[in-house]
Order: sequence, then structure tokens, then C-alpha cells
Amino acid sequence: MRQKDGPEEVRASFSLSRAEYIRAVRYYLRKSHLVSWVQIVVILLALAASIVMSVLMERMSFLCTLLVVLAVMVAGYGIWLYFFQPGRLYDKNPELGRPVSFLFNREDMARQDEKTAVLLDWDLKKLWRGKEFYYLFRGDEGYLLLPKSAFRSEEECLHFEYLAQAACPKAKMKHFD
Repeated sequence: MRQKDGPEEVRASFSLSRAEYIRAVRYYLRKSHLVSWVQIVVILLALAASIVMSVLMERMSFLCTLLVVLAVMVAGYGIWLYFFQPGRLYDKNPELGRPVSFLFNREDMARQDEKTAVLLDWDLKKLWRGKEFYYLFRGDEGYLLLPKSAFRSEEECLHFEYLAQAACPKAKMKHFD
């Protein structure tokens, strides 16, 4: 992609709906393997092992009970984390649904909402591109979430990616499209 002379900037403005936020967080949970099909298989195997051990021993031993309790706890936590927590976070933090604008250039990124404006260093460790969202992982701060619909065109998306890679050449880029 050939770049123009002079200052290069990309603007992204958006406000996330509750449904968009939930979809984005669930996508992150799946892609980061915090919630995955492997966990379901392990839980089912633990339950099957406890049933087989109970049948063979003709009673519910402490180990069987422990396996069942742990499997139920892990399953419950996964269900809570995936199905309930994203909506709760959105409801508890009304600023997640407020309009926000980002301006990206080679040196830094500016974030502005109705209450504050802040200049941020790129400081990217990872950049994920999903079907609907960008996830910008900055240090230990978690991630910034940007919907791809906040950009006016696919060309602006590519230009944003170029600016991110130019500002943080060591950042790892993943495409999940």
C-alpha cells in the first residue's frame, strides 16, 4: 500500500450497543481460549470418569464427589463468564455505550468522548483483527475495542493497520477473518 506525503491520520468514531459489546467480549473469550470447546470436553470427561468410578465402586466415593463438584463449578464459572458477565459489565459501566472518537497517526492515538480527551502512546503488544472488531492490546491494561464499522471503508481499516504496524513494529498481528 503506497502512503501519501504529509501527516497521515485515520479517524474512528462509534458508540457500542449492548449487543455489540457482548458479541465482542464473547469473541475475545473464544479467541483467547478463556472459554473453549476443550473445557467442555474436559468437564464431560470428568463427569464420565466419576460416573464410571461410582458404578465400579458401587458407591459415590470422595474422589467421585470431588470430580463432580469441580466439574460443576468450572462449568458454572464458564457459563457465567460467557453468558452473563459481558452484559453485567456493560450495564455497570454506562461509559461503554457513550460515543467515542479515536484519531490515529504515526506518533500516537487520541481518544475523545463527551467528558475527556486523552493522548495515548501506541505501545501495542498485539493487534487482533476479527470479523467485526479490532482488539488493541496495550501493555497490562487489557485491550481497546474498536468496531470495524467505525472506519468509513476497508481502505481506512488497512491504513489503520499500517499505522499500527509502523508505530509498533514488534507488535504481533493476528487476523481472524
